[in-house]
Amino acid sequence: MGPYFSDSFNNDAQILREEFENDAGALTNWFQNGDIVLVDRGYRDVIPLLDRLGIDHRMPAHLLPGQSQLSTEDANSSRIVTKSRWIVEARNGHLRSVFKFLAHSLNIQNAKKLNSYYLIAGAILNRYHPIILMQDATVELAREMIDRSNMPNVVQARVEVDNLTRRNGQWVPLGDQALIDFPVLDLEYLSDLTVGTYQVNLASSYIQDKLIRDNDEQFQIDENLEEPGFLRIRVYSRFRNATKHQVFIAYIAHDAENREDHDENVVQGYYCSCKSGARTLGTCAYVASVLWYLGYARHLQNVKYPDESLLNTTLDAANRNPGVEIIEE
Repeated sequence: MGPYFSDSFNNDAQILREEFENDAGALTNWFQNGDIVLVDRGYRDVIPLLDRLGIDHRMPAHLLPGQSQLSTEDANSSRIVTKSRWIVEARNGHLRSVFKFLAHSLNIQNAKKLNSYYLIAGAILNRYHPIILMQDATVELAREMIDRSNMPNVVQARVEVDNLTRRNGQWVPLGDQALIDFPVLDLEYLSDLTVGTYQVNLASSYIQDKLIRDNDEQFQIDENLEEPGFLRIRVYSRFRNATKHQVFIAYIAHDAENREDHDENVVQGYYCSCKSGARTLGTCAYVASVLWYLGYARHLQNVKYPDESLLNTTLDAANRNPGVEIIEE
């Protein structure tokens, strides 16, 4: 297969279509009854072809016209696809990390032999390298993911029914130091809640960005007047400079003297107004960052945030600043 040119006429969907048209019999012979093809959004144009060939497939959901957020069902199914496709991304990166030659641009003489290089590299890895395994990937985890993907987002339902994104009269602002009943969480708990470590690893960057743009060392929180253990936090979007999302978290309040003595379900639910914030299988990065800060980082003596030296030595011709107009979503 390949190599192909790397231009708009040779995208993922077009390459797969070309391979099926050239030798559909050989490709379909790979599939067995019950197989499911996992694809990303780059293959969306070839989905009708897979349907005609009778090939079962899954692809992350996308927003429909007029839609600003994925439904809980779509967000959860998308998370299952991305979690299951981890091995694809891992293998692609593994080839380049083991064979540094393949991680860089090739001159024209070597480019003509690229297909042979990949065949040789693949054969060496298959013969001599241990199998890539996802840590803690078990049948029990798969069953738990399916169960959680079928759970409704009760926090979202309450936010929408009570219009809690707009009704400011129900909230009282707090600094994070005044929030003394939030349970202490460890990294293992956060990883289990987010179904992986990706969002947890991003958390420090998100919190640092919020504190810098707010120009405030305090983390501003709104607590529901009628229900202790129900919070609202506004966080900046990482994609749109003038947008803030609202994060809602329901938790079991704990005695400050026994904060580490808690059961497994101290975080009762969560919801974020971002694109994928309605899911119950894992969390979006905004929810993960808030939980990481409130339950973990603020209890550390020294929190390691990303290095700010590049930001401090780089000019911004747009002269952006934290005082930009905020659009609530």
